[in-house]
Amino acid sequence: MRFTDILRTAFMNLWRRKLRAVLTVLGMVIGVSSIVVMMSLGIGIKKSTMESYASMGSLTNITVSRWSYKETATGGTSTEKKLDKKAVETIRKIPGVKSVMPQIQTYGILKSGKWISDCSIMAIDSSVAEEFGIELSEGRYPKYKRGSSSYEIVLSQDVLNWFYDPNTGKQAVDRDGNPKVTMESKFQITFDYNNIYNNNPGGMGDEENQQSAGRTYRIDPVGVVSPNNNEFSWYCLMDIEAVQKLAKENSDYMQLDTKNYNRVMVKCENTDVVSEVKAAIDDMGYGTSSLQDALEQAEKQMQQIQYLLGAIGGVSLLVAAIGIMNTMMMSIYERTKEIGIIKVLGCRMDNIAELFLTEAAYIGFFGGAAGLGISYGLSAVINHFVGGSGFKSIIPFYLAVGAVLFSVTVAMLSGLYPAIRAMRLSPLNAIRNE
Repeated sequence: MRFTDILRTAFMNLWRRKLRAVLTVLGMVIGVSSIVVMMSLGIGIKKSTMESYASMGSLTNITVSRWSYKETATGGTSTEKKLDKKAVETIRKIPGVKSVMPQIQTYGILKSGKWISDCSIMAIDSSVAEEFGIELSEGRYPKYKRGSSSYEIVLSQDVLNWFYDPNTGKQAVDRDGNPKVTMESKFQITFDYNNIYNNNPGGMGDEENQQSAGRTYRIDPVGVVSPNNNEFSWYCLMDIEAVQKLAKENSDYMQLDTKNYNRVMVKCENTDVVSEVKAAIDDMGYGTSSLQDALEQAEKQMQQIQYLLGAIGGVSLLVAAIGIMNTMMMSIYERTKEIGIIKVLGCRMDNIAELFLTEAAYIGFFGGAAGLGISYGLSAVINHFVGGSGFKSIIPFYLAVGAVLFSVTVAMLSGLYPAIRAMRLSPLNAIRNE
């Protein structure tokens, strides 16, 4: 028999028993739709988790600190190591490292007229700020202007709402709640609270006060940090060289080690080398952390969830496979005489096996295709009602194609034993069968 004859004959055999074929296909539809929807939920949860971690910062970033922790037989020990320019250059030369950005964290008091606001300052290397995903809602990155009496700053997203009168505690907002201090206002910065509460601005008053009080500097806002930067949104940004200079001039108030950095951000070329770079930095004696660590742990949990959801859907598919085997076996018993006749007429035994396997494949294909269509509908319903909460269903192309191929494979495996049984029937016994 030609392959086209097998396809046509197998389809006609199913068509002669439409109700039984439809019910068997329905079992496969339920099985395929169950496993696809369950797997799509697992994929959706995994993607939502990855997006959540990605929104917290780049997955290719590594945070390096001076303190490292090691487990010991008696508990654990913490050690501190210098994190200076030399260390930064060593880290920069590690294979897989794309960029390095040292950081210094400090605080200051912004002043605009009678209004003041405390602010946390993150000193960064402005030349690589964009590579580390530091977004600005407006303006540009701060620069260090050597020899200038003023300094540039990028304001945090909410610092303009934090200004108040230190004498009365009244917020600097109008009747509509809008801040009175704007980007166009004139600003100063100091690191000595005596300049605010003792009415003794640096550089003014008698000689004794000039020596004891911290200085006040003119500050120029050049931008605003975007609220999308979860890690940097609450900081005012300044160039690291500018902060180091201010720290030297205000050592009594800022108390910063200008030769060491608080931490260093490392940007890797891609996610594949993060683990290797992180291990190399660990070997240098520094403490490291990255979102990859948390993501890998989350991926393991998501994988377990996917296995569980897939197993739940697989139960329905197993029931459908048993139904296919039952249908094929019943078909053999009903068509025993027919099988004997076509054997006597010269039909090869492998053609008989191919005929039954093709019938099973038809059931698997139609059931898989219909089940996939239902899965897309259920996925749309799930995403419509609960998609906004981060719990969503995603059916990628590979899952759709794989589901149909898998259903055909399962159906053919289920029909394999009946096909072999039909192939081995004795022609004489089959013809005599009533």
